[in-house]
Amino acid sequence: MLRSVVQIHVAPPPKIDGRGGVPIFEIDQGRLKPFARVIPGPHLYESTIRDLAWSDLEAFFGEGLFPVRKEAPVSHGRVDILALDGRGRVVVIEFKRDVDRNQLAQCLEYAGWAASASLDVMAELYDSGTRAGAEAFFQDWQIFTDSETPQTIVPPARVLLVARAIHELTHAAIDYLAERSVPISVFPVTVYRDDSNRQIIAIDAEHEPSAAALSTGSSLEANVTSRTRVTVADLIAAELVSAGDRVVFERPRVGERYEAQITAEGEFDLGDGRTAGSPSGAARILLDGRAYDGWNAWRLPERDNVLLATLRTRYRQAIEEPVSEPG
Repeated sequence: MLRSVVQIHVAPPPKIDGRGGVPIFEIDQGRLKPFARVIPGPHLYESTIRDLAWSDLEAFFGEGLFPVRKEAPVSHGRVDILALDGRGRVVVIEFKRDVDRNQLAQCLEYAGWAASASLDVMAELYDSGTRAGAEAFFQDWQIFTDSETPQTIVPPARVLLVARAIHELTHAAIDYLAERSVPISVFPVTVYRDDSNRQIIAIDAEHEPSAAALSTGSSLEANVTSRTRVTVADLIAAELVSAGDRVVFERPRVGERYEAQITAEGEFDLGDGRTAGSPSGAARILLDGRAYDGWNAWRLPERDNVLLATLRTRYRQAIEEPVSEPG
C-alpha cells in the first residue's frame, strides 16, 4: 500500500496573510486524504513550536546554530531563543502566532541589543539545557567553532522570525527590510493534523538573508549557506548519499572518533540504539549535549572521505543552476 505525504504549492506562493500554509495531503491507495490545519492556541507557537526548534535548531532552520539560551533575559524582555551562527553572529529567534508592527518592533529592539552584545554577555547568559555558565560556554563555543581560541562576535546580528501569520502592513515592512539586506528571515510555520491525530509541521522560509548580507569569507560553502534548505534525505534522493552509508566524525586534537550509519529516512543510526534526525543532532548527542556543526563534522570514508557539507553544496548548485530557455 502506497502511503506518503505530499505538499501542494500553488504558484505563485501565497503570502503570509493570516490564512497560513498550503494544502497538504496524504496519498493513500491512490486517493488524496487532506491534513486539516490546526487552529493554534495561545501557546502553540510561543511554547510548543519553540521547544521543538530548541531541541534541534539545525533540523528546524536548516543550518547549524550554537544554542545560547531559551527565554534569554535581556534589558527589555526575553528573547525566545538566543543563538550564535558559525561565523560568530548573534541570532535572535522569535516565535509568534501572529505578527503585527508592535511585535516586529520588539524583534528589532532585540536585534539592536544583540548588535552590541559581547562574547562575555553570551557567556553570562549561557544555558544550553545540559550545560550552563561562562566556563562551559567558552569550552562549548570553541568545540562548535573547532578553534583553539574563542571566536569573537561579528556583525550584523540576525533575526529569525517564526510565525503563522503576519499582518499585511507588517509584511510590507519586512519586505522593505529584506530588500535592503537587513538580515531578517521569516519562517512561516503551519501545523496540520489528520483523522488519526498525526501531526505535521510545515516549515518554509520566505525571506532569507542574501549571501552578501551574511558572508564575510570567500568560500563557496559560505556563499550558499543561507539559501536552499537541504536535508540528508535530499542527498539520498539525489543519489549523492545512499542508505547504509557509513559516516565518520573525527576530532584529532582530542583523539576522538565517532561512527554512524545513514538510514533510509536520512537519519543517523549511532549504533547503540540511539538515532538523530540531523547531522548536528547526531554530533550533539555524541558530544554529551555540546553543539557542533554536523555538516562540517561528518565525512563519508567510502566516498573519498567527502564532507556532508561539500555534498550539500553540490546539491544546492545543481538545483539552483539557472535553466536555459529553449530556442
